[in-house]
Amino acid sequence: MRLAPLLMIPAVLLALAATAFAVPIGDLHVNTSSGMQNNPYPPGTTVTVTGIVTTPDSIFSDANNEVQVQDSTGAITVFRTGGISLYHYGLGDSVTVTGQIAQFNGLTEISNASIVTLHSTGNYGLVVPLARTCRQVRDSTFDFNTFREDYESRLITINNVTINGGTWPSVCGGANTTVTITDASGVTINLFIDKDGPVCGSSTPSGPFNVTGILSQFDSAAPLVQGYEIRPRFASDIVPLTPGPNFIGNPTAVNVDSISADIQWVTDATSSSIVEYGITTAYGTTVGDSTQVTNHSVHLTGLQPNKLYHYHVISVNGLGSRVSNDFTFSTPSNLPGQINFFFNKSIDASLANPDTAQGNVDIQAKAIAFINRATYSIDLAGYSFNAPTFTDALIAKWNAGIKVRYIIDAGNTQTEANRLRNAGIPVITSTYGGNHAQGIMHNKFCVVDGRDGADINDWLWTGSTNYTTAQFFTDSNNSVEIQDHGIAQCYLTEFNEMWGSSSDTPDAANSKMGNRKIDNTPHSFTVNGIPIEVYFAPSDGVETKYLNYIATANYGIDFSILSFTSNGIEEAFRSKWYGVPGFSLHGVFDAGSIGDTGAAWPEMKGISGNVFNPPADVFTDTEAGMNHDKYMIIDEGRTASGPTLITGSYNWSNAANTVNDENSIIFHSQKIANLYKQAFARRYQFAGGTANFTVDVPADGGRFAFALPSPNPAAGGRTTAFAVDVPTSLSAGARVRIELYSVSGRKVRTVLDKAAAPGPVRASWDGRDDDGRTVAPGIYLARASLGGEHLDRKVVRI
Repeated sequence: MRLAPLLMIPAVLLALAATAFAVPIGDLHVNTSSGMQNNPYPPGTTVTVTGIVTTPDSIFSDANNEVQVQDSTGAITVFRTGGISLYHYGLGDSVTVTGQIAQFNGLTEISNASIVTLHSTGNYGLVVPLARTCRQVRDSTFDFNTFREDYESRLITINNVTINGGTWPSVCGGANTTVTITDASGVTINLFIDKDGPVCGSSTPSGPFNVTGILSQFDSAAPLVQGYEIRPRFASDIVPLTPGPNFIGNPTAVNVDSISADIQWVTDATSSSIVEYGITTAYGTTVGDSTQVTNHSVHLTGLQPNKLYHYHVISVNGLGSRVSNDFTFSTPSNLPGQINFFFNKSIDASLANPDTAQGNVDIQAKAIAFINRATYSIDLAGYSFNAPTFTDALIAKWNAGIKVRYIIDAGNTQTEANRLRNAGIPVITSTYGGNHAQGIMHNKFCVVDGRDGADINDWLWTGSTNYTTAQFFTDSNNSVEIQDHGIAQCYLTEFNEMWGSSSDTPDAANSKMGNRKIDNTPHSFTVNGIPIEVYFAPSDGVETKYLNYIATANYGIDFSILSFTSNGIEEAFRSKWYGVPGFSLHGVFDAGSIGDTGAAWPEMKGISGNVFNPPADVFTDTEAGMNHDKYMIIDEGRTASGPTLITGSYNWSNAANTVNDENSIIFHSQKIANLYKQAFARRYQFAGGTANFTVDVPADGGRFAFALPSPNPAAGGRTTAFAVDVPTSLSAGARVRIELYSVSGRKVRTVLDKAAAPGPVRASWDGRDDDGRTVAPGIYLARASLGGEHLDRKVVRI
């Protein structure tokens, strides 16, 4: 049965659908129950359609045709690799297109458009955006009775939405960004900001707004009936509904020490600067400046060490006022904190530099010892849970008077969770409070004594390990425990957001999981001098963080991963593999990747698809159990390049980035990167890898020297010194430059730019950008340029 037309379409547009040989576009959205195209137009069928262009080329891609064409019955995405040089689609063009039906992560499209006929221009006013709600986008796009997707690729409008997670970049060219929005329907969906489009360079709305865009889909796992999102095309597609200054990006805490911090933010119009802050969201302290500026900086004093502070910012001008969401930062501890890493399988101790990793560990025993530390509270989030001995330990702590809370994914066996419930321990699942219509609660973390009000005894447990017998003993896994109040409180904040309250009793009305969550946790910490970052999915744009760090790799990456289907991460690896001479790329996939058509494995191995040529040095594991680790090691052994280790629960997939509850923890430490290198080497060797990791990577091939920045890391207020040694052969007529970039590629500061003279050239960086603002804590790239050559060094600000 055909659906009634959803738009009031003028006769001119109706006529377009009747062009000779053209198929009504709505007929192309007939699917199977699994979301794949069905007869009479299955994948590979050549079709011709006629309609009006609602998204011109160069909006969603600078190199390929990726446009939308709409007639009276529906809309379709038209894609052709490298097509911009062949065909040009203008907004409002009436066109006829011939190509093949294809599917890309659930999105029906016409691929390989071979014939494009332009009939007329200036028809955009004939297409009226269809008003939708967030709930209709999520629930009504795929009709489960007829298996149709009549709204897919249409131009739609959602009114009165607000952002509840993420922000888009103020400059383009970095990575695609996904933020979450909600409206009066109470449902949260994704708003996709394309890295090539003009929206990424506009201001993120600080209040409610209307959004127009393309109703698109990105669903990488069957059945392909989820992942619907809206993709705005132009800055004008975002229409703020209230006056006043808009925030450009999120406010950031910088120069954080044990007693003070600076809160900085940017607005698109001059306005005042006010910060309210305190230990709780009640704040209690207000400080500010009435001076009307766009670059805001407010100094907070009288802080206490080892505390998690909440704050929001307020900017006011003659047009109105704007209040930000709640944000947090953690003051550094004045107490030493412990960090311990555990691997349940063997390690290669010959690579130890300087510490030997703890391999062949009984992780269940370590996890039980961890919870036995508790004197007040235990808060656990675990995807799966079926280890009776671990359950016994939790019940024993409960019976001893310790507060225990547990969050488990609803799709997993509840036998051990029911034992907790029967003992009186409060347990909720991922669907509590109406959460997780899509995605899973995939976290694996535990906070001990985070709720007792003390500082010294807070501990965090995280890593890749679920609380199951197989995960403890058979599947390859890693776990980390950290004694630090700030990090423990960060994870406790995430737990409470999912739980819906900070008490023993969960609150269904306030419980937020998956894409209902917001970015409300601090991200930067320092424990025993080690810079650490923490991010949660889907609210914090985790894949973008991974892409940023891959971009900083100068020498090599090693990884061990269960599930790797992310196109973005695969392409970032490809860029390094092809673009950096001598770059090493070693990986171990789970054996299940062999039969996974969506996995990066066959392409990286050079077997099928868009293959790496030459293939990367990657293998599938051969040991008992799953290769359940999820870690990446960047530039291990190259201290000048800032070795980095990334681990946690996060698989490299679209679901992990957009709908699942996940956590990632990032360590900037050669010692820690080396511990994981010892574990990786053994997995790699068992899988068949033969690279000799004891052989030093060749030194930089450049003809000039760029010394390791010092000190590195540098705390706020301290300068970072640089030194370039200019040889006589490169000095004549050349200039030597040192520039600082963020990991997203945005230039932060020109530190040095002068005529080159033979010998050492020195410069220093005070931690400020070209506008004189103190930069946020994090990783920066220092690039020295001389005579057409470049050398890069990582710089850490803490």
